[in-house]
Amino acid sequence: MRISKLAVCVFSFLLSSTVNGESIVVLDDLGNEVTISQPAARIVSLAPHLTEILFSLDVGDKIVGTVKFSDFPKKAKNIPRLGDAFALNVEAIVAMQPDIIFAWHTGGVSASVERLNELGIPVFVNHSSSLNDIASGFVRMGKLVGKAANGLRLQSQFNEKLKRLESDILDGPVVFFQISDQDLYTISDNHIIGQSIRHCGGQNLFPDLQPDVTLVSKEAVIAGSPDLILLTHSTMNSPGTKASPWLNRWQSYSFFKGRVALIDPGLISRPSFRMLEGLSRICELIAPVDGYR
Repeated sequence: MRISKLAVCVFSFLLSSTVNGESIVVLDDLGNEVTISQPAARIVSLAPHLTEILFSLDVGDKIVGTVKFSDFPKKAKNIPRLGDAFALNVEAIVAMQPDIIFAWHTGGVSASVERLNELGIPVFVNHSSSLNDIASGFVRMGKLVGKAANGLRLQSQFNEKLKRLESDILDGPVVFFQISDQDLYTISDNHIIGQSIRHCGGQNLFPDLQPDVTLVSKEAVIAGSPDLILLTHSTMNSPGTKASPWLNRWQSYSFFKGRVALIDPGLISRPSFRMLEGLSRICELIAPVDGYR
């Protein structure tokens, strides 16, 4: 009988799994029970923000595989790639014999993640639907990788700064947040970036969009007359790169001149500890605009 390479990898993985002492059990963000026999020594991270969290927990050296765009911190760039947000190399992941896989609920690889779980590899699914949810993940992930104390410390630090940044202004400046420097995609108040705008005392120009990330028209933005346009630009900190084409387009309108600012998407679109930097940046940009209306 011919045995597939994937079957051999799975058999080897199960054979190498041993139980030493009391198991570690946590619930992931979907309410699924995740059980491992001991703190994970071989980790696969299937999202850039999860890679960041693992480095923050001080287990970056235990990540044996990750996905495209896992680029922070710099050491993450040296980790082998196993796919991206749309496709995973399941066979390669199994061959790495991970003790645990950290996956992202809203990614486009749910079928592959489910298959890996069915093959017997523990999977922790992360889904931060609010700013307050981000820190709770640090604790549970920390427990799974043997860094519970680090997780509690990160949670405390994150929540403390989150509280300090919260504004009590309810009718602050109207903000249009453009999440792409090519097209006019924006977010609703339900999106974590929309929550960030409210947290800083701003009002989202399109609070009730469905779905939470939607393409809008230039005419709709102009008609809404936002006090501030926040534009993400992925290469804004890279020397020798071109500015966003939308920067000049928006500033060509006299009523938007001086009301357009750039923000690094890596700081505000990834629900990791570093998101506090993005949130701080949004608050810094919103505060001076409060006198516009």
